[in-house]
Amino acid sequence: MPSRLHAVSAVLIFSCAVSVGLCQPGAVLSGVVTDSQGAALRQASVTLTARDQSTSRVASSDSDGRYRFEFLAPGEYLVQAGAGGFAASGARQVTITNATPAVADFQLAPEAIRTQVVVTASSTAQTTDELSKSVSVVDSTAIELGDQPTITDALRYQPGLRIEQQGGPGGLVSIKTRGLRNQDTAVLIDGFRMRDAASPQGDATAFLQDLIVTDIDRIEVLQGAGSSLYGTDAIGGVVNIITGSGGGRTRGSFLAEGGSLDMFRGRAELAGGSRRVQYSVGLSHFNVLSGITGDAPDRTSSAQGRLDINLSAATHLFARMFAIDSFSKVNSVPEAVGNLPSIGIIPAVPGTGLQLGNANFVPDIDNPDSTRAARLFSGAVRLSTRLSDDLRFSVSYQGLLTRRRLADGPAGLGSQDIGDLFYDGDIHTATARVDWRLGKHQLIDAGYEFEDERYGNHSLMPSPADNSAVDVSQQSHALFVQDQISLLGDRLQLAASYRAQLFSLEQPVFAPAASAPYAGMRFPAPPAAQTGDGSAAWFFRRTGTKIRAHAGRGYRAPSLYERFGTFFDAFDGYFAFGNPLLHPDRSISLDAGIDQSLWNGRARLSATYFYTRLQEVVAFGFTGYLNTNGGLARGAETSAALALTRSTNLLASYTYTKAQDRTPLVENVIRTLIIPDHQVSVSATQRIGRRFTAVFNLLATSNYLAPLTNFTTFAIYPFQFPGKRLAELGGSYRIPLGDYRAIRFFGKASNVFDQNYYESGYRTPGATGTGGVQFEF
Repeated sequence: MPSRLHAVSAVLIFSCAVSVGLCQPGAVLSGVVTDSQGAALRQASVTLTARDQSTSRVASSDSDGRYRFEFLAPGEYLVQAGAGGFAASGARQVTITNATPAVADFQLAPEAIRTQVVVTASSTAQTTDELSKSVSVVDSTAIELGDQPTITDALRYQPGLRIEQQGGPGGLVSIKTRGLRNQDTAVLIDGFRMRDAASPQGDATAFLQDLIVTDIDRIEVLQGAGSSLYGTDAIGGVVNIITGSGGGRTRGSFLAEGGSLDMFRGRAELAGGSRRVQYSVGLSHFNVLSGITGDAPDRTSSAQGRLDINLSAATHLFARMFAIDSFSKVNSVPEAVGNLPSIGIIPAVPGTGLQLGNANFVPDIDNPDSTRAARLFSGAVRLSTRLSDDLRFSVSYQGLLTRRRLADGPAGLGSQDIGDLFYDGDIHTATARVDWRLGKHQLIDAGYEFEDERYGNHSLMPSPADNSAVDVSQQSHALFVQDQISLLGDRLQLAASYRAQLFSLEQPVFAPAASAPYAGMRFPAPPAAQTGDGSAAWFFRRTGTKIRAHAGRGYRAPSLYERFGTFFDAFDGYFAFGNPLLHPDRSISLDAGIDQSLWNGRARLSATYFYTRLQEVVAFGFTGYLNTNGGLARGAETSAALALTRSTNLLASYTYTKAQDRTPLVENVIRTLIIPDHQVSVSATQRIGRRFTAVFNLLATSNYLAPLTNFTTFAIYPFQFPGKRLAELGGSYRIPLGDYRAIRFFGKASNVFDQNYYESGYRTPGATGTGGVQFEF
């Protein structure tokens, strides 16, 4: 009864808050967009983002270059403009009141590196000049010109990130930030946490290979601890995928592309809206018929839809749907072979066929009946209202469902019939949050988050007597608070945040019930996870210099698989490798850097030193999962963004990473596996005339270590693999067909140097080519 009374009281309080918001009138923002000569720019896109993220809108300029936003709640906004063939304007802060219509005019230049609006660094809207943390952005234009079909392809050239794809399309993909593990990078969509409760580490790695580009506005990457803002997994960083917000005139595109590996890609997008309703929707399909081996199909379909409704000037409803359906064949795992030394690093020498010669490992080979099928559905809704000019209240909910099926029959060299394994994960998250502005220079946001998580595993084996199932769930309660302060004319930016998360477990259910592990046992709730975060930045406007520092604690909650994972067969019974008493992963990290703007805004340089210590982590030992000492990752990131001429842009980065494990995963090897010490990326864009754009991308890394197993002795060996030297060359030709319509032809050659390399023992594509056409309206 008390819980029901609390629920009813909460509903009544929020209903009253919404009623107050519905009564508030709307304000207006308008302006004109011109070029550097003062000529009006038609079809310019103007984006308006509330500081507290309560709303984000897009408007298009008319034939006179004029745009207009109506029905706005009073408050602080960031507004910026962009148009085809021009550099986006710098983000401008505008204070809007009911008393006087606000005006913001923009003059766009054909060059210069402009400031951007980002939300991931603090969960509120900021310009890049205000950031006290290290954040990089990949926008939709860069994704389109680079012809990047997947989210991880678009992230491949970002400083501090190591994207590993095991083989060609359909292979397992992981994101490693600043020398840390796969599970140390949190993945968000529109600020909502995305992860698979049924994966071994309960993170996003299980479905990263399925994230194809669909209705994406930009991708923001926060390097450094983000657990106090975003919870579990954000030890090393955060990847936040921002979907298109719609608004403005009705517009859209159709894309079709094909090429090597018998690849086809199709995409359709539509967006638009009015002052009250904005919408965007996208459908994508990526299909590879043959793949690297000639029999390695991979197909993924994705749907994305977003709706923003302004119930009043002060009350906003956000709803988003995201769905994935995928299928792929899975090759065998690379295997160490031959007479190998018991200690020391082994230079990798691949073998093919049955004649191994001096080879010491066999790459992945075709397994004709091993497949992976996966589905993901995410539905999110957020209702926010302004109680006053300085106070906003919001509630949100996300339901995230993941389903995976792994199947492997008796066919294939050395294959065993493992039957069908089904992994089901459900996560339901509800959040209530208050944003309170104390005067002009301070913003406090605080809230409560409840999460219910379920993991299910069902095994259908060749012998029905070996069938088994496990079903387990847990709940967590989190309280969080953040304080942001801006002083001395916004030259000094300070931020501090804190998060405490408490867990509760439910009794696991196993089938068959006879001899089930943990029967009759009760376990204490996992230890609470407490994290804090602090950052500061000082901006020297005269010289365009910003110095910044950031320190924080991170954590990752042990997954339900790590706590209750089991294996069962009728002859031996249960083997329980899960550990219900695991502690969360814990870390401490810091980074400090400098950002420098030069050449009248046409150059932006950045350098960052980072240090992360994993104090305690979950690892897999001979008897199952256990807590061990972690590791240490430190290094430096440098990047440069240059507008060399009115038509030439260059992005370059270099990352040095020194990562070591305190508890080696391979005996006598403390160097962290998979992580190269050095990584260099270069992206150059050249516009030729008003219609043609050429793009060149290069990624080069030093060698790295990867573990391979000999499946006869089950010994694990550290192999050294050469680094990548991957280059892409693409071109795009756009033909206007009217005021709003255009057709674009594009093509890309990948791995143009035809490097024959292996990703941790997995084969990768040689030189490939693709081409396509896009119709815009």
